Amino acid sequence: MMEKLCHAILWILEKSPNGRARLDLAKLLYYSDGVHFQKHAEMITRGDYIHLEDSPYPVKLNEALLYLKEKGHIDVLPKIEGNGIQGFTLRFARPLDGLILSREEKRVMMKVVEAFRGRVVDENRHYPNLYENYVVTPLFDAIPFSVDRINTKIHVLVQKSLLNLSGKMFRVLFERSE
Repeated sequence: MMEKLCHAILWILEKSPNGRARLDLAKLLYYSDGVHFQKHAEMITRGDYIHLEDSPYPVKLNEALLYLKEKGHIDVLPKIEGNGIQGFTLRFARPLDGLILSREEKRVMMKVVEAFRGRVVDENRHYPNLYENYVVTPLFDAIPFSVDRINTKIHVLVQKSLLNLSGKMFRVLFERSE
Protein backbone atom coordinates (compact mmCIF):
# COMPACT_ATOMS: atom_id res chain seq x y z
CA MET A 1 0.00 0.00 0.00
CA MET A 2 2.93 2.34 -0.61
CA GLU A 3 1.10 4.14 -3.43
CA LYS A 4 -1.18 6.01 -1.02
CA LEU A 5 1.86 6.95 1.12
CA CYS A 6 3.64 8.37 -1.96
CA HIS A 7 0.62 10.52 -2.85
CA ALA A 8 0.33 11.78 0.75
CA ILE A 9 4.06 12.67 0.83
CA LEU A 10 3.82 14.60 -2.44
CA TRP A 11 0.65 16.40 -1.35
CA ILE A 12 2.25 17.56 1.91
CA LEU A 13 5.44 18.66 0.13
CA GLU A 14 3.45 20.50 -2.55
CA LYS A 15 1.68 22.48 0.23
CA SER A 16 5.03 23.24 1.94
CA PRO A 17 6.72 25.97 -0.13
CA ASN A 18 9.97 25.75 1.88
CA GLY A 19 10.08 21.96 1.70
CA ARG A 20 10.21 19.70 4.78
CA ALA A 21 12.85 17.86 6.74
CA ARG A 22 12.39 14.07 6.74
CA LEU A 23 11.39 13.88 10.44
CA ASP A 24 8.90 16.75 10.10
CA LEU A 25 7.40 14.95 7.10
CA ALA A 26 7.15 11.74 9.17
CA LYS A 27 5.31 13.62 11.94
CA LEU A 28 2.95 15.34 9.49
CA LEU A 29 2.03 11.96 8.01
CA TYR A 30 1.45 10.51 11.50
CA TYR A 31 -0.81 13.39 12.61
CA SER A 32 -2.69 13.36 9.28
CA ASP A 33 -3.30 9.62 9.60
CA GLY A 34 -4.27 10.05 13.25
CA VAL A 35 -6.78 12.86 12.68
CA HIS A 36 -8.33 10.95 9.77
CA PHE A 37 -8.48 7.78 11.90
CA GLN A 38 -10.27 9.65 14.70
CA LYS A 39 -13.00 10.75 12.31
CA HIS A 40 -13.30 7.76 9.98
CA ALA A 41 -11.63 4.80 11.80
CA GLU A 42 -9.30 4.51 8.81
CA MET A 43 -5.83 5.90 8.08
CA ILE A 44 -5.01 7.81 4.89
CA THR A 45 -1.76 5.94 4.13
CA ARG A 46 -2.94 2.58 5.55
CA GLY A 47 0.66 2.06 6.74
CA ASP A 48 2.31 1.10 10.02
CA TYR A 49 4.22 3.51 12.28
CA ILE A 50 7.14 2.78 14.61
CA HIS A 51 8.23 4.80 17.66
CA LEU A 52 11.77 5.99 16.91
CA GLU A 53 13.87 8.06 19.36
CA ASP A 54 12.82 11.35 17.82
CA SER A 55 9.45 10.82 16.12
CA PRO A 56 6.63 8.54 15.09
CA TYR A 57 7.88 7.15 11.78
CA PRO A 58 6.06 5.47 8.88
CA VAL A 59 7.72 2.08 8.40
CA LYS A 60 7.64 2.45 4.57
CA LEU A 61 8.79 6.10 4.47
CA ASN A 62 12.38 5.47 3.37
CA GLU A 63 11.26 3.14 0.59
CA ALA A 64 8.70 5.73 -0.59
CA LEU A 65 11.28 8.56 -0.54
CA LEU A 66 13.75 6.43 -2.52
CA TYR A 67 11.08 5.68 -5.13
CA LEU A 68 9.93 9.34 -5.38
CA LYS A 69 13.50 10.64 -5.69
CA GLU A 70 14.49 8.04 -8.32
CA LYS A 71 11.42 8.90 -10.41
CA GLY A 72 12.04 12.66 -10.14
CA HIS A 73 8.95 13.53 -8.05
CA ILE A 74 10.96 15.06 -5.20
CA ASP A 75 14.24 16.94 -4.88
CA VAL A 76 16.57 16.66 -1.89
CA LEU A 77 18.48 19.82 -1.06
CA PRO A 78 21.09 20.36 1.66
CA LYS A 79 20.24 23.03 4.26
CA ILE A 80 23.42 25.08 4.38
CA GLU A 81 23.97 27.38 7.34
CA GLY A 82 26.97 29.25 8.75
CA ASN A 83 28.47 26.11 10.29
CA GLY A 84 27.93 23.81 7.31
CA ILE A 85 25.19 21.43 6.18
CA GLN A 86 22.39 21.21 8.76
CA GLY A 87 20.32 18.38 7.35
CA PHE A 88 18.36 18.10 4.15
CA THR A 89 15.09 19.47 2.81
CA LEU A 90 12.67 17.44 0.73
CA ARG A 91 10.85 19.46 -1.94
CA PHE A 92 8.02 18.71 -4.33
CA ALA A 93 9.19 18.47 -7.97
CA ARG A 94 6.29 16.98 -9.95
CA PRO A 95 3.06 15.06 -9.26
CA LEU A 96 2.52 11.32 -9.45
CA ASP A 97 -0.10 9.98 -11.85
CA GLY A 98 -2.78 7.56 -10.80
CA LEU A 99 -4.44 7.34 -7.44
CA ILE A 100 -5.93 10.59 -6.20
CA LEU A 101 -6.49 11.45 -2.55
CA SER A 102 -10.10 12.08 -1.55
CA ARG A 103 -11.33 15.59 -0.76
CA GLU A 104 -11.68 14.61 2.92
CA GLU A 105 -8.12 13.19 3.05
CA LYS A 106 -6.77 16.43 1.56
CA ARG A 107 -8.85 18.51 3.98
CA VAL A 108 -7.43 16.61 6.98
CA MET A 109 -3.84 16.89 5.70
CA MET A 110 -4.29 20.63 5.02
CA LYS A 111 -5.48 21.17 8.59
CA VAL A 112 -2.37 19.39 9.93
CA VAL A 113 0.03 21.19 7.54
CA GLU A 114 -1.50 24.55 8.52
CA ALA A 115 -1.05 23.74 12.23
CA PHE A 116 2.70 23.37 11.56
CA ARG A 117 3.65 26.06 9.05
CA GLY A 118 7.30 25.97 10.16
CA ARG A 119 8.91 23.09 12.02
CA VAL A 120 6.73 20.44 13.65
CA VAL A 121 6.97 21.38 17.34
CA ASP A 122 4.53 21.54 20.28
CA GLU A 123 2.53 18.63 18.91
CA ASN A 124 1.20 18.01 22.43
CA ARG A 125 -0.58 21.39 22.18
CA HIS A 126 -2.12 20.73 18.76
CA TYR A 127 -2.90 17.01 18.97
CA PRO A 128 -2.51 15.94 22.64
CA ASN A 129 -4.20 12.56 22.32
CA LEU A 130 -2.22 11.55 19.20
CA TYR A 131 1.00 12.80 20.80
CA GLU A 132 0.24 10.77 23.91
CA ASN A 133 -0.51 7.69 21.78
CA TYR A 134 2.99 8.02 20.28
CA VAL A 135 5.02 8.82 23.43
CA VAL A 136 3.47 6.09 25.60
CA THR A 137 4.33 3.47 22.97
CA PRO A 138 7.63 1.77 23.88
CA LEU A 139 10.65 2.71 21.78
CA PHE A 140 10.93 0.69 18.51
CA ASP A 141 7.41 -0.74 18.92
CA ALA A 142 4.60 -0.32 16.42
CA ILE A 143 2.36 2.62 17.33
CA PRO A 144 -1.17 1.24 17.56
CA PHE A 145 -4.13 2.93 15.91
CA SER A 146 -7.23 1.63 17.59
CA VAL A 147 -10.54 3.21 18.49
CA ASP A 148 -10.16 2.37 22.21
CA ARG A 149 -6.62 3.71 22.39
CA ILE A 150 -6.99 7.02 20.55
CA ASN A 151 -9.53 9.08 22.43
CA THR A 152 -11.58 11.14 19.99
CA LYS A 153 -12.67 13.78 22.53
CA ILE A 154 -10.01 16.48 22.14
CA HIS A 155 -11.90 19.38 23.75
CA VAL A 156 -11.16 18.99 27.49
CA LEU A 157 -7.63 18.82 28.86
CA VAL A 158 -7.96 17.80 32.48
CA GLN A 159 -4.65 16.68 33.90
CA LYS A 160 -0.98 17.34 33.21
CA SER A 161 1.72 14.81 33.87
CA LEU A 162 5.38 14.19 33.12
CA LEU A 163 6.59 11.11 31.41
CA ASN A 164 10.25 10.18 31.17
CA LEU A 165 11.02 8.11 28.08
CA SER A 166 14.46 7.19 26.75
CA GLY A 167 16.15 9.90 28.82
CA LYS A 168 14.05 12.72 27.37
CA MET A 169 11.36 14.57 29.24
CA PHE A 170 8.06 14.75 27.41
CA ARG A 171 5.19 16.77 28.73
CA VAL A 172 2.13 14.70 28.11
CA LEU A 173 -1.35 16.06 28.38
CA PHE A 174 -3.75 13.40 29.49
CA GLU A 175 -7.44 13.68 29.01
CA ARG A 176 -10.04 12.08 31.23
CA SER A 177 -12.66 10.25 29.20
CA GLU A 178 -16.21 10.50 30.38
